Amino acid sequence: MQWHQVLGFVVAVAPLTLTPGTSFTLVTQQVIAGSRSDGVRAAFGSACGLLVHATFAAIGLSALVMSSTRALTLVKLLGGIYLIWLGVTTWRSARRGVEPTARRRWRLPSSTPTPG
Repeated sequence: MQWHQVLGFVVAVAPLTLTPGTSFTLVTQQVIAGSRSDGVRAAFGSACGLLVHATFAAIGLSALVMSSTRALTLVKLLGGIYLIWLGVTTWRSARRGVEPTARRRWRLPSSTPTPG
């Protein structure tokens, strides 16, 4: 690979990686609604998901799924079943009145009282 190809790739990919996306939104929401440790857990989960996806792409599994209609259909069905399961369990816990996470009040670091 030539240096100009690498440079072109970096120029093309840099805006995509620097733009805040859904992972950033999720982490921010977890920090505001919960605590810093909730945000760290959300960031860790997002990073693990990206690692798994990148690993599958590196070993060629993504290309296999995209080239096989049956494999893509299977992945879609499994994903749909998982989303339905998540919805049903969330709906059931809401009907029981179970709050999934305790809400903590979020404060800016500068709003903490200083001794003195």
